[in-house]
Amino acid sequence: MDRQAERLRELHETYVWKVNAAVGEGRDDLVWRLVDEYADRALRLMTAEHGTACGRPDCAMCHRPARPARPAGWFRRLFPGL
Repeated sequence: MDRQAERLRELHETYVWKVNAAVGEGRDDLVWRLVDEYADRALRLMTAEHGTACGRPDCAMCHRPARPARPAGWFRRLFPGL
């Protein structure tokens, strides 16, 4: 768990730096893209170590293809006041 927490902390620090740089440049479009990207990468990082639920190679739920990327701006639609 400590290794995962450290990787999440590093990911957070990286994205804080990128978002702050984008804000400084007035690039709101980039800020929202980075927010979306950060959420996706953090979720993948948190779930990667757990593997599949059942471990069967033929399980349709555990080995389904990756879902397509969410449309840009989902965070903005979820939190319109930000």
